[in-house]
Amino acid sequence: MSNLINKYKSWREQLWFKIFSMAFKLALAALILLVLIAKADIKIENFAGLDMRWIAAALLAILLQNFLTAVRWWYLMRSVGVKASLFEALSLTMQGLFYTLFIPGGSVSGDVVKAALMAGKSADGSKFAAAFSVLIDRVCGLCGLLLLSFIAASAVLLLDIAGNGLFKTLLTATAIIAPCALICAVMAFRCDVILKIKLFKKLYDFLDKISKGAIGRIENALAAYRPAWKTVLAWTLISGLIAFPLIALAVWFIAAACPDSGGWSSGSCVAGALLSGSIGELAGILPLTPGGIGVRDAVFVEIFKACGLPGGVATQIPVLFTTLFVLASSTGAFFALYMLIVKRRKR
Repeated sequence: MSNLINKYKSWREQLWFKIFSMAFKLALAALILLVLIAKADIKIENFAGLDMRWIAAALLAILLQNFLTAVRWWYLMRSVGVKASLFEALSLTMQGLFYTLFIPGGSVSGDVVKAALMAGKSADGSKFAAAFSVLIDRVCGLCGLLLLSFIAASAVLLLDIAGNGLFKTLLTATAIIAPCALICAVMAFRCDVILKIKLFKKLYDFLDKISKGAIGRIENALAAYRPAWKTVLAWTLISGLIAFPLIALAVWFIAAACPDSGGWSSGSCVAGALLSGSIGELAGILPLTPGGIGVRDAVFVEIFKACGLPGGVATQIPVLFTTLFVLASSTGAFFALYMLIVKRRKR
């Protein structure tokens, strides 16, 4: 068994495995999208009556959300003394989104590239802090998304527009699990308090030993952010109450652009957009496909169907969102090209 595990670890580091993994994920994403489109019997003609003003507004909302993500990372880096300009943070954020979609390794590759590039720009004493800031930024964003998911699920349940059956059960589960996950995140952030209990300290020492000090290094990195807890908390709230709602707003704009959606003010559009921009985005985090494409779309479709939209429109909305998401992420290529040109000129 241990030999198989070692072989798998060895394969993961090889280029052929990364390319195969990326190809498989792309194929899976394409297959899911094709199945969704085929089931809804969507044709090119279905997109003819779109109001492009709403589509442009949706693209702008996605780009603004990406910008706020970059600002969040910039503030988190500054809070631990990592020197970086806002433009560098924006450039690496957009490059990370681009690499997530177009290079082997998925979302992990995007984060690794961000961490490596920022560490390379940092002084020796702050290289680890610069790299670890990517993980803190991810966790901060995830907590914001959990907060929004809790609010969205609770609102739909309280307004009694979830209906009955499986959909209502899933919303109830989200309303229960999301705050529990947030509590776990707080406990991990303040594990220095928990480690005062002898039992947890012994468990921590054991895990640190078998991880060859990795747990200890993570704890030391977390310790650097504890004095900046106000910054971490503020950006978690901004993520949950401003940044990720922009994704919901983008979905709502797309729904408003579709002539068969019932209009921008319909309850189906509003509830579907809010749940898609929160719970749908949570599904998109799963590392099954590049950027969550396909998986996110399938969840979007089921959410909009449960909210009362017909199958054709319920499928049309996520297909349009994915198109805009890929378009926005592709701007990372221009940032990468610009940084390469600047680097060569400095030589």
